Amino acid sequence: MANKKTNTKGKTLAMAQIAICAALLCVLSPLSVPTPLNIAFTLQVFIVILTALVLKPFYALAAQLLYTLLGVIGLPVFSGWQSGFGVLAGPTGGFLVGFILASFFVSLAKGKTNGKYAVLRYLIAAVAVGIPCIYLPGILGFMLYAGVDFSKAFMLVAATFIPIDLAKCVIAALVAVPIHKALSLTV
Repeated sequence: MANKKTNTKGKTLAMAQIAICAALLCVLSPLSVPTPLNIAFTLQVFIVILTALVLKPFYALAAQLLYTLLGVIGLPVFSGWQSGFGVLAGPTGGFLVGFILASFFVSLAKGKTNGKYAVLRYLIAAVAVGIPCIYLPGILGFMLYAGVDFSKAFMLVAATFIPIDLAKCVIAALVAVPIHKALSLTV
């Protein structure tokens, strides 16, 4: 009987974590500052990486898929309050695919414990795994959308954002460790 209660409590906690992270994605992702290139500055990379660092791999993936599904079915949760399947086929749709990949693979790469070097381990996972997982599909998606080569797409949708996104990864790694401690998560 105690085992069933523990299992139910664990499932409830997992669902709550997934829901909270999906809600954070929904609330923070639409907030954007436009740039001259018509590509917005958002908090999406920060919250995707933070979610990946806080949750177990399949939970992080579930939160990201839930967020994406909510946007595709019409809730205005994508950058700039956009929604619908057309956003996936648009100039930044590849980044949404990249967020899905990053959520799982960063979480997988971060390791299982908080530990002494957690911030460094989290930062390495965020930068070495997260940035490529986000940027490669984003660049490839823009290449298909705009009909440009890789270097042109890289310059238009990635080059100026890499330093900002690296800073977001640092902040996410720093924030993830105390969140683990506060919630007593074993990831």
